[in-house]
Amino acid sequence: MKAYILSVAGVILISAIVSILVPSGKMGKFIKGMTKLFILAVLISPLVSWLRGGDFLFSSKDVGSDEKYLKNYVAMLTDEDEVAIEADLKVEYGIGTDVEVFRSFDDFSYEKIKVVVSDFGINGDETHIDILSNVKTRLARLFGCPVEVT
Repeated sequence: MKAYILSVAGVILISAIVSILVPSGKMGKFIKGMTKLFILAVLISPLVSWLRGGDFLFSSKDVGSDEKYLKNYVAMLTDEDEVAIEADLKVEYGIGTDVEVFRSFDDFSYEKIKVVVSDFGINGDETHIDILSNVKTRLARLFGCPVEVT
């Protein structure tokens, strides 16, 4: 599709330049007529290829996914998730964490969340054990994937 649009735009641009440069005599009329036929040929070329059994404007087998874009998009999503989870755990439980989120490239689903608690804040002696299990169950419920909390 992109190639077709570029070729139509190119032919029209060349036609405009030719119509400006050619003289207005019989030769000019002939050249302008030839450029109009050339534009027409470019415009109907997808229709001709479709009638011969090909695809109309582009082949579906030529269309593929942009792996680099998808990887960058997944990386951006995981970065945003990591920051959001760290902020949420700080507000909810008062703990400092380092969060690592793993996502699938195919459907962007969550594969695993890894949480490393770096600061438990001010809590009682054994309260941190409850906090770890609460964090694990909460994140597993919210994101629907395995959660590793240490």
